[in-house]
Amino acid sequence: MWEFGAGDAVSSVAITQDGSTIVAGAGRVVYLVDREGAVIWRTPVGSRVNGVGISPEGSLIGVAADKLYLFDRSGDLVWTEKTTFVYNDVALSSNGAYIAAGCDNGAIYLFDKNKKTLWDYDMGTDTHGIAISDNGRVIAVGCDNQGVYYLNSRQGESWSYGTGKRVEGIALTPDGRFVAAGSLDRCVYLSTGQGEHLWKYPTSDAILSTALTNEAREVFAASGRTVYVLDRTGAEIQKITLNGRAESVAVTPDGTFLVVGGGDGDRFIRLFTRDTALLESGEPEEAVGGGVELPTPVEDDLTPLPTAANESSGSVVEADARVPDGEVPIVSQVLGWVENIISLFLEPQEDFLA
Repeated sequence: MWEFGAGDAVSSVAITQDGSTIVAGAGRVVYLVDREGAVIWRTPVGSRVNGVGISPEGSLIGVAADKLYLFDRSGDLVWTEKTTFVYNDVALSSNGAYIAAGCDNGAIYLFDKNKKTLWDYDMGTDTHGIAISDNGRVIAVGCDNQGVYYLNSRQGESWSYGTGKRVEGIALTPDGRFVAAGSLDRCVYLSTGQGEHLWKYPTSDAILSTALTNEAREVFAASGRTVYVLDRTGAEIQKITLNGRAESVAVTPDGTFLVVGGGDGDRFIRLFTRDTALLESGEPEEAVGGGVELPTPVEDDLTPLPTAANESSGSVVEADARVPDGEVPIVSQVLGWVENIISLFLEPQEDFLA
């Protein structure tokens, strides 16, 4: 639908459930953008933005950086919370009733919208990604110790498993029934809220961000220069290729809108849609950056992977199942293939404990 240059790597993005509002962090700057690509406001914070979150209806925005920042939709600062450690990520439940944040000291905090600390939990390892269900009862966390954790808020760990490397991407469906994790081991993992491991999908590069639609009908993963779109069985639907690194992704629960943040070599914020009527509705020409329709999942002959046991304009976006040759050095490709082949024979570590 549109794109604009953010001037720095877009480390994190989030979107409201209706797709009307997007928040993005790039460098030290936080952007709030509407569905048409107009910047509602932008503001710098005290350090590099590590994570952003927005309540499902869009009333409150959280920013994880040197402090935890809470803004309202008008851009007014509601409050900040500072510790001696850096905040790595933040997620908000409906109406901002619960704000979950993870620090690089291994702590998880749960605040209410008035900044009252409702709960804190020591993970014993740095948190890199965090997600919360709409009702605030479930929190999913990706950690430095290779772990994926599913927590009951105010109680503690429900289950966890280990991947091969640090977990950067974590996503929950709004009801908390599915969890998608992306690891630096170059695999995407899908699990149920009951801890059943459904599948893992190998890619050619580390996974930096994941996103989920309702019932995990679509799973999105930012890996290298590619955003992978998978269905609930782990079959590939589509690849969206950028000019640089795909840094962050977020999607509306119904899958109508996908926002992608570009990293080094790209640094654009982009909004995609699978609603062709919106693409034909007369968007301003300068705001359009090669809009691409995300197709509805269809039956195909792809075999799902084995189930696990329990700054400037002119950037072009390709939406093609083929990754152009030469994007990834051959040595990196070979190493990636070897690691991925090995990973297919390894199940998630069910007995993993922090």
